[in-house]
Amino acid sequence: LDLDRDGLIKAFLAHEQAVKAAIPAARLLMFDVKQGWQPLCKFLGKPVPAEPFPRTNDREQFFELLKG
Repeated sequence: LDLDRDGLIKAFLAHEQAVKAAIPAARLLMFDVKQGWQPLCKFLGKPVPAEPFPRTNDREQFFELLKG
């Protein structure tokens, strides 16, 4: 397994394709957190919460956590 950037991207994409091939489309949510509550709640058959979708672990927060 290549641990350089290109190798990691290739491994991630191969894993994503394996998951798509193994899980029936009706049972698989391809979700990007940037989409917010709507697609996640629809997939789970749940109402959309009144509170905003949590926006944590952004780049700045990540580096702040690293600093301790």
